[in-house]
Amino acid sequence: MFCWNLLACVFLSVTPNLLSTNGSFEQGLEAWESAFAPPVTAEALSLEGRTAVRLVVPPEASIGYPSVRQSYSVTPGTVVSACVEALGRDVRDGAGVYMSVEFLNADGGRISFVQSEMVIPDGTWRPLRIRGIAPPDSASARLCLLLNGHGQACFTGVKVTAAPGEEVSLPDGPVTLTVTDEIACPSLKGFGAEDDGWFYNEVNAAKGVTREDWILREERVRWMEPDWVRMFFWYKDWNPSGDWETFDFDSDNMRSHYRTLDLYQSIGAYANVVGVEWGVPKFTDLPKMATAIGALLEHLVRVKGYSCVQEWTLTNEPNGSWTQRGNTFEEYLRLHELVKEEFQKRGLAVRILGSDDTSGLSWFENCVRSDRYLDCADFFASHLYARYTDRHLAPFFFDDRLDLLCAHAPDKPLVIAEFGFQDHRSGTLENPLMETYPYALWTTAFVIKGLNRGIAGFCIWCLHEVYYPGGGFMNYGLWNFKDRNWGVRPVYTAWANLTRHTKTGDIVYGCASSAPGHVEAVRVGKFLFWVNQADRPVQVIVQGADPVSAHAYTESTLSDDRECGITLDPQDGLWPLPATSFGRMNL
Repeated sequence: MFCWNLLACVFLSVTPNLLSTNGSFEQGLEAWESAFAPPVTAEALSLEGRTAVRLVVPPEASIGYPSVRQSYSVTPGTVVSACVEALGRDVRDGAGVYMSVEFLNADGGRISFVQSEMVIPDGTWRPLRIRGIAPPDSASARLCLLLNGHGQACFTGVKVTAAPGEEVSLPDGPVTLTVTDEIACPSLKGFGAEDDGWFYNEVNAAKGVTREDWILREERVRWMEPDWVRMFFWYKDWNPSGDWETFDFDSDNMRSHYRTLDLYQSIGAYANVVGVEWGVPKFTDLPKMATAIGALLEHLVRVKGYSCVQEWTLTNEPNGSWTQRGNTFEEYLRLHELVKEEFQKRGLAVRILGSDDTSGLSWFENCVRSDRYLDCADFFASHLYARYTDRHLAPFFFDDRLDLLCAHAPDKPLVIAEFGFQDHRSGTLENPLMETYPYALWTTAFVIKGLNRGIAGFCIWCLHEVYYPGGGFMNYGLWNFKDRNWGVRPVYTAWANLTRHTKTGDIVYGCASSAPGHVEAVRVGKFLFWVNQADRPVQVIVQGADPVSAHAYTESTLSDDRECGITLDPQDGLWPLPATSFGRMNL
């Protein structure tokens, strides 16, 4: 059995084995397989003093996933890491230039894959990095260097390594949790959820949502007591003409946003306004756009009186959407500078959230290494959607970013503004996996690992099932839609356990475990949050703190949408944690 069954995995401190060959293409395309058909071409060449491969997809070619690739033998549990220098030129009509690692079974069928972000297509060499864990039944891993769209993609410096993952058995006897004096985060931003503000619109009303349903939703949010909310503001909701001058602040979707903001303002939560540009062409007049964004924020704060609107994000996941639209990183920098000037001119005390990237590190690194960008961003955010078998790699994701911030902007916090776990059924809107009990355990463990490393806050994607503008149905959520009677999911209870017992400004203290990967904990304020992912009960000794009470949640003790679970009673100083459970201790 491997770590995704036992739910415990550590990565050995050994030198990884090098898998890739001819990674700089000095021997041409030797050891590389071409996966495309004419008129697509690939050739090895010398470019800017280095050898590389160039993949060319001409305008007459069909859009697909042409690649050059290599395959390697692996065993389940192997941690595969890949890095490459990539360059994109004249890229359009698709996702762009990136790489992926596919895990295949003995018959060559794809089991799962991980992929990098898209490279900024500005003709500059930029690094791409990914990691993945070979899932059960894996026989090989295949690295693919891809171009989705038309244009040119160049790659060099390919390095693929493999390191063993070690199964860690739960030790016999009690587990020790040691609460340290080390401050992991001096001031917690808090916990929140994505609530995009369209629940009250005509689209959802047409699906049967009534005012009674509004009340049920709002009572749940009030009970959960989130610290913050992340909310999409689609440009077409308030600037339908796209001229950045003619505003409709009374559209149906905007009225829905106002009721949503009313709710969060009433409970003292603050809102992060996130620009969304679906169907909006490439941004060209940046000064006019900055003025329009200033007008939106001034309308929300001054005209509507939403003091809860305290943060702004230019665009969701710019390492995908921004570059696919054809805008450059320089334009991204400049627009942030213009918007900051606009906020100052209007006297708006709105913080700017930086990066908001997803998965890959390159965009985040470009932001953090830019002094101009650091002058604009008040704090940083990243997103992570991981295959459930890859969730054990989360510490790498946290550390990569925290190390960069420590080196370049140690005073700027990092939050996880979106996250989730996925399987073969998951997509942009669909994620049946989120309805299962293990998702609640994984979420708790993910948060504990992040807090122990210094992550300052988390926003889960997303609050509940809802219809988006245009009729798309968002299946992610803490509870179901009306067709399933607004039923809550196990992760609802896991998230409420965090939102209800923490507050913005809490101090986070690190906590060590004698059984990492099985039983883990972190102290936030006056509570010790814990998770037992083992499939058997565990007795716990708490050192460095004195719990006065404890509460646990198991799959069998979850009920309705308010407090549930069981109270734990210590015996001879040992706290009995049920199998596959999560909870908190009051200190």
